[in-house]
Amino acid sequence: MTARLYHFPSPATDDMVASGPEDKPYTGPIPTFDPDATAYTVDQAAYLISLSADLTRGYVEDGTIPAIRTANGWEIPRNRFTEWINNLPEA
Repeated sequence: MTARLYHFPSPATDDMVASGPEDKPYTGPIPTFDPDATAYTVDQAAYLISLSADLTRGYVEDGTIPAIRTANGWEIPRNRFTEWINNLPEA
């Protein structure tokens, strides 16, 4: 696997702009991945793109990262997430 650098869009939420986005890399525990699951959690997506969970959640909430709101929070469909990653401009 080769490393690719991506240019992530700026978050659009007012509260993030006022305080500045938290652009630190993911620092939580390594999430477990069910190979049969069809969606990622916000923490799993944050881990995969090496962004903080807070910034990733901001991207999910403003629609930058494709996701579906459920009763239990956010689900990020794996196929849509992969497509989104593949279409990001390289830095």
